[in-house]
Amino acid sequence: MGVTGKVASAVWLLLLVAAVDSLPPEDPWPCFCPCMKDQCMVIPGVTKEICAGACDRGCRNSGVPGQPNPNEFCGF
Repeated sequence: MGVTGKVASAVWLLLLVAAVDSLPPEDPWPCFCPCMKDQCMVIPGVTKEICAGACDRGCRNSGVPGQPNPNEFCGF
């Protein structure tokens, strides 16, 4: 591989690193907050406490983390 090939490889490596760094951070609660925001709190008359309990149980029963702490309501 000549100098041009090495430079091209280095440029591609830098572009790959930059692309990975620009990805959004992984959601720490991939189940709980989407459940709260998209499924439960859209039901008229429910409270954040009712939704938190339901979403926590549903997430944990699915094998993923539920409500991270008793005061976390995903912005509600």
